[in-house]
Amino acid sequence: MFFAIDAFMNFAPNGSSVFLERRTQDRPAVHFVTGRAPILRLSGQLMDFSRRCDQAGAMHDLAYFLSKPGALPRVPHLLLAGAANLDVANPNLDDVAGCVLIFEQRVFGFGVGAYATNDRSGRSTLIAPPGDRMKVAAAACRALLNRGAHLIMLSFRKAETDFLESSEPAGPRLGKRAKTVARWAQRDRPIPGYLPLASTYDATLATIGQRTRSNLRYYRRRAEAELGCRFFPRIEVSREELLKFNRESMYEVSASVAGWRYDSLKELSEPIFMGIKDRDGRWLSMLAGRRYLDRSELLWQMNRDGLWSNSLSAVMRSYFIEHEVARGVRRVYIEGGTPHPIKFSFMPESLTDLVVMRQTITAKVMQGIAKRYISKDNELSHMLSAPELIWHPC
Repeated sequence: MFFAIDAFMNFAPNGSSVFLERRTQDRPAVHFVTGRAPILRLSGQLMDFSRRCDQAGAMHDLAYFLSKPGALPRVPHLLLAGAANLDVANPNLDDVAGCVLIFEQRVFGFGVGAYATNDRSGRSTLIAPPGDRMKVAAAACRALLNRGAHLIMLSFRKAETDFLESSEPAGPRLGKRAKTVARWAQRDRPIPGYLPLASTYDATLATIGQRTRSNLRYYRRRAEAELGCRFFPRIEVSREELLKFNRESMYEVSASVAGWRYDSLKELSEPIFMGIKDRDGRWLSMLAGRRYLDRSELLWQMNRDGLWSNSLSAVMRSYFIEHEVARGVRRVYIEGGTPHPIKFSFMPESLTDLVVMRQTITAKVMQGIAKRYISKDNELSHMLSAPELIWHPC
């Protein structure tokens, strides 16, 4: 996938991108910004750059995603592709061709050469003008390989105008002095993107599948009649209250994750924190999310255990959707996706997965661990095990 970027970008005052007349066969330099604090210092410029690249909102609430817990400790890296003399502390956006946000997995405090993105939707992974996203992905992979990466997984949004410069298989190529060989595989797959919201709650429900629509209405009426359910669009609870409710919830998470959920709300520019109680004042469900632009995103939800037949998840989401419609929100996302049938009413979007793996013993061990121990619904595990994938040499 490594080929020259024909031109760097310049941007018109109205934010639309235009190509410079001059062309260059030089590859863009890739600069590393490592660590949460240095990356956060660039958050304003990253939001501006995402707007220029027709990816508005992609870099909002960056602090939340940089601190999100994972299976292993990890260090975030922001890879800036652009001019060789780019000032990474205060980059001139006219000299930036694109950027990639990726995380280095660590074991016992040491990097193991495994890099993966942290956003299952791919919206906040790679920012570049339409037509150049594949090129920026290639440049980022090359830079990581040259730093000794053994395994790279990138999931990102490729624009329809992205193209390759030849009909030959295009993949990351190692430098001339590289002593090992790598291979790469790519796939494009559809994902449920977002639920479009109409101007009224009823009009929104009309766009949802009949059975799901009926369930949202039925379980909400039932919860109100049987449990005395009351909705609170903005709640304030202590950290201890949330930890206690987590212990009483279905699918209890660890105390550290629950504590992070609570603490991270204060880092969101416009947090959502709502809930429902029964007639005795007990919490039935809590839902947290964020708002940005004309969009809302559900980040996590906790439901009281022992009430499976009441479908509290559907009840809470019914209130949530109605409330967001009233606020004028036009899109609802669910971070990480959802197994709930409502996903079939979401607008489909396309996601590109790119895996690069060195032909080394270390990489093969990582591949075996991923196949055996990582959940089968994890896309890295799925790609490394998929027999239909075509692997290309770098």
